Amino acid sequence: MAEQFPMGAYSAFPPYGFSVPGQSMYQMPVNQANTMPGMPGMTGMSGMSMPTPAFQSPHGAMQMTGIPMAATGLPPAQKKTAAKKGAAPKKAAKKKPPKKKKPAKKKPPKKKPVKKVPKPKLTKSGKKKKERDPLAPKRARTAFNFFLDAFREEYKITHPDVKGVVHCTKAGSEKWKTLTPAERTPYEEKAAAAREKYLKAKEEYVNSGGPQKFKLAKGPPRPPTAYFIFLTNFRKERNESGAEPTSIKEISKMAGAKWREMEPTTKIPYEKKAARAKEEYLKLKAMTAEERVVFVGMKNPYAQFL
Repeated sequence: MAEQFPMGAYSAFPPYGFSVPGQSMYQMPVNQANTMPGMPGMTGMSGMSMPTPAFQSPHGAMQMTGIPMAATGLPPAQKKTAAKKGAAPKKAAKKKPPKKKKPAKKKPPKKKPVKKVPKPKLTKSGKKKKERDPLAPKRARTAFNFFLDAFREEYKITHPDVKGVVHCTKAGSEKWKTLTPAERTPYEEKAAAAREKYLKAKEEYVNSGGPQKFKLAKGPPRPPTAYFIFLTNFRKERNESGAEPTSIKEISKMAGAKWREMEPTTKIPYEKKAARAKEEYLKLKAMTAEERVVFVGMKNPYAQFL
């Protein structure tokens, strides 16, 4: 019976020649090879040796007995060098012309913020409200205003949940319509006293030149034109002649017709006065509000040209 050897380090085959240079993985030394009849590739047969797989040699190259070197794998570094030598030289890639840069769009200049001009206050009829002088006396209160003050106090007590002025004013106007003349008398007396007080204050305000000062503080009045100077003289001459008085509208029509019939030479005196009035206007406009009020005072700044 054939002698059996344990598998592993002492197997049936001698140890592989890992340390022998040039010896493959499954190749035994020639002097130790057993001849086996009927096995091709062994000594004593047809003389052909069985190809054996390659094993990594100490020099780093893969060798395989019976297999050409070209069929074996190469390290990555050697593969690259071989490919570079055998490959045909590549044509240099054509460089694309650089793209022309589009000119940068100029940003539009920033618009300066426009100052918001407050809208003029309008009346119920749509006309522009006149500016009021803060120094001017306030208008007198009416009888209904005094009645509404008393009615509002009572209405708040009887209607604590109602807020606002609209409901109270509406209820007060309905109540005012139902009052008898005797019931209205106390409120009318208060209104009459308030009116007398207002008239006195207004008279003092006008006599002190309040309206004139208020207008001059805003700016000088516009100078009269040549036609306006002619119209003023036309009215004076008509009043001095003793003609029948007519309306302002009729006098303006008559003066306009006469102005159109006048020759250019006859209009020269009025045009000269208008030019001097404009010079006075520019002079007043260059002054401050305080200087203008002191310089003009109560008089008409263009009275000398009329």
